[in-house]
Amino acid sequence: MESVRKYLSLVFIFVIFQPTLFAIDSDAMKEGKKAFSKKAYGEAIKKFTKHADSHPQDGEAYMYLGYIYEYKKDYPKSIQNFRRAADLDLDKDQRKTVLLKLALFFNYHQDWNLSATYSSRYLKYDPKNEEVQKIYNRAVGNKGNPSSQSYSHPTKVETKPTEQKPSEVKKDSVKKHEDVSDDSEATKPSEHYEQLLANQPNLEDVRWDYVLSLFEEKKYDKAEANLKILIEKNPSRSRYHYKLGIVKLRQDDPKSAIESFERAKKNPFSKDTNVFLYYVYLNEGVAFQKLAELDKAETSFQQAYKQLQKDPPLLALARLYEQKSDWENCISYSDKALSLNPNQIESHMFRFVCMFEAGKRTKKFETSFAKYAEFIDSKFPDLKQTPEKYQIGFIKLARRYTETNAFDKAESYFSVLEKDPTRSESREFLFYRGRNYFYSGKLDLAISILQKVSGSSSGYYLLARCYSKKGDISKTKEQFKLAADLKPEYWTSESLEKDFKDIWKDSSFREFISTKAGTVTSQIQP
Repeated sequence: MESVRKYLSLVFIFVIFQPTLFAIDSDAMKEGKKAFSKKAYGEAIKKFTKHADSHPQDGEAYMYLGYIYEYKKDYPKSIQNFRRAADLDLDKDQRKTVLLKLALFFNYHQDWNLSATYSSRYLKYDPKNEEVQKIYNRAVGNKGNPSSQSYSHPTKVETKPTEQKPSEVKKDSVKKHEDVSDDSEATKPSEHYEQLLANQPNLEDVRWDYVLSLFEEKKYDKAEANLKILIEKNPSRSRYHYKLGIVKLRQDDPKSAIESFERAKKNPFSKDTNVFLYYVYLNEGVAFQKLAELDKAETSFQQAYKQLQKDPPLLALARLYEQKSDWENCISYSDKALSLNPNQIESHMFRFVCMFEAGKRTKKFETSFAKYAEFIDSKFPDLKQTPEKYQIGFIKLARRYTETNAFDKAESYFSVLEKDPTRSESREFLFYRGRNYFYSGKLDLAISILQKVSGSSSGYYLLARCYSKKGDISKTKEQFKLAADLKPEYWTSESLEKDFKDIWKDSSFREFISTKAGTVTSQIQP
């Protein structure tokens, strides 16, 4: 890092005093440079500001203002001006210096998004700079890390990102994992870049920032159109193909997304390719999963994990195996994901769900149940507001609450699930909601639900118990026989007298059981 600082200081000197081919030397600019060379910073600020006001597309004045405020140790204003300079007209050497300055600054402050932004932009001009490549890799590797910081200016910045409403912040916090990207960079509103491109349409890095801004604003059609312009000019740049793949995913076109990801893999971005390929394979797996090509999705997620040993690919595999009803692999990959990220709620959810299915009521099962349930309770008091990805385990939560006699709590989850026809019509939903009604004493509701369960010995048996409690011997016998025809063990179950204690005293019912509905000789002693 020290070598970078020494190199940077030399480049600053070179750029400041090197005549530039494209500089706009207004009188104010000339006077500002003279004042700057004499360290008359107050006068220089006035002149550079005057030049900037009359030449809004020229970044050189902002570059000098950045140096001045740095010398004055007013770092927030210094960085503010360097950032403005980076988005305006500069010659190549000036732009490289400013981008390097910004990359180092945000790397020092551990603002990984901005560090990745400016180091990646610098690498477009000097891709062989190993020190900046290390900064970029470090920034990308640390995105999403709980220790990540975000540098904030104590002074007001003139150009701010559009403020988000609380509901939008909530949505952002629960994005699906295909949103994960190595270039999710801080950008200005798209209108800012439109103004720049209107005057200079050939600025490739500005158009790239424009694409990122359009993507953040969910203007995917425009983002796609501008990506195609970039690809036409530079078809070998893999980042463009990768981002087009992400856009296609958002447009619900996974087949086209996969085609773009394949192109991106042909010429991987950066010297250290594993970081870039990690994101390509991760999102490629999502695309295959959307196409129901689960074996290919599995391979892509495994390749992503091979590139970087992080928890998202493991979580993706757990999700995939749950979809395939492969409970053992789901549990295994949930465990692996939790070993890397112990507080990842989705991993706890999948481990809880799959251990429930596999009948493994171990300490891990109880831990994951507690973590998952506590998260839902604390974050989403109104269960209807819970994002869909966290609802995968709702049916198991409802069943668990029924088991622990928390019947009202269980019903709150069933009520949410009933809004989704694909879930509310499933045998699992109908049976266990009926079971919850039965144990909470709501017999009529239990009967109305359980009557919808066909071909289930457990469903018929529970209906028989409902009718028994209501004293309806005829319907009790009818439902019991349906259950026993599917599962003959019911005729000799040790819990018969307990389960049907309300009508067990009736001799006709005991005769019905003893003769197996008249199919065998009575075993009851006269």
